[in-house]
Amino acid sequence: MRADVTRDVVSDLWPLCRSGDASADSRALVDAFLAQDAQFASVLKQSEDLRRVIPSVRLSPDAELRLLLEAQKQARLKLLIIGGSIAVTACLVLGALAWVPLLSARGGL
Repeated sequence: MRADVTRDVVSDLWPLCRSGDASADSRALVDAFLAQDAQFASVLKQSEDLRRVIPSVRLSPDAELRLLLEAQKQARLKLLIIGGSIAVTACLVLGALAWVPLLSARGGL
């Protein structure tokens, strides 16, 4: 079975080819496609030039760890708030249920 290669397929493979992570077959496929579509090859080249103009974000080596720890802290806080809300709601419901027999015994209900 032979699949049609489209610009979308080449666009997906392009970053892998540029980084050197694509297989030899993928690189050959992209090179053959771009040899036949000079306009699209130009578009991809311009996208590479644009990357040089836009400054890249540089994070410190431990930034990912700090972001992960902060996300975990926020998740724990959310769970604490949710758990507290459930506990308060349960106390209110149980308290209301405790009053039902008292009120019905007095004829209030």
